[in-house]
Amino acid sequence: MIDFDFENDLKLEISVISNDMGFKISLNQDFYKVLLDYLTVRLKIVEPKYRQILINPDFLIELINHPKKREIETIIDFAKNGKGLNIFQSRRLFQSSFHDHLQQEWNIYHFHLSLEKDHKSIFVKQVNSLLFAYIDETHIVFLGTDTHKNGIFGDVKWIEILHDKFPHIIEKYRDNEILDIYPKLTSIERQTVWEKGLSVGMTKVKGVVYHNPGVGQMLSGHSMIVSKTAMEISRWINKLRGQINQNRKEISDYLGISDGLAEFKIRFGERKLELIELSSRTKLLEFPEILIEKEERIKKHTDYNSR
Repeated sequence: MIDFDFENDLKLEISVISNDMGFKISLNQDFYKVLLDYLTVRLKIVEPKYRQILINPDFLIELINHPKKREIETIIDFAKNGKGLNIFQSRRLFQSSFHDHLQQEWNIYHFHLSLEKDHKSIFVKQVNSLLFAYIDETHIVFLGTDTHKNGIFGDVKWIEILHDKFPHIIEKYRDNEILDIYPKLTSIERQTVWEKGLSVGMTKVKGVVYHNPGVGQMLSGHSMIVSKTAMEISRWINKLRGQINQNRKEISDYLGISDGLAEFKIRFGERKLELIELSSRTKLLEFPEILIEKEERIKKHTDYNSR
């Protein structure tokens, strides 16, 4: 039995990708921790791409005479053109131990309203004025601004803006069966709960209960999405290793590789993790697919050739 070292494959890929993106992940730890660290940083990074840009209409009126109008318009222009917004985030963005609770709970990011470059990093100067925006795969909703004060990151007003002005954005998180939640938290209490590694899971806004769009976090501070993804990837790798060890010769025959010597690797593809056969450069599947369907094809192929 050949035990393919898929974990080491991914650790090396993570090292290369993270270095290219400007941060380092220590490889002197077990695979699951490397994966957690990497996914934690990736979740905080806003991928540069075109999204539908929406702006709170009340905020548009405020913007006319806003003291940070130039900075705000620059960030909005970056977003409209699919450019990177990460330079406006916290300079702790690339620290895997830094968890953005507001982003993890509500998918709401905050950007520092400065155009002056920080001399010690790629980020802009960290200032007290912040711009808040809800971001998912297809939308950026600019909500408004506030200062870096206690409780602002747990203020339900950000969800209230989505509820009032953009209900279609969070409609899928609405729960029409749950009428209330307990305990009722102030902004400061909610932020404190998050900082302790706890999640309420739901937020009540003007009589309506929503499941938190970002899901929430574990006691360790890691996003539930990150923890779940890391566990699913680990299980996927173990499942594939077992299937390949059991069926290596059949897979090799199916791919036209003699003597059952197919070699396999897991790597980051253009969209997802993928399993490839090295000598034939064949992509066999993408995460979370497994080899069951392939095994059925292999069986049909070998049965046909044995006739």
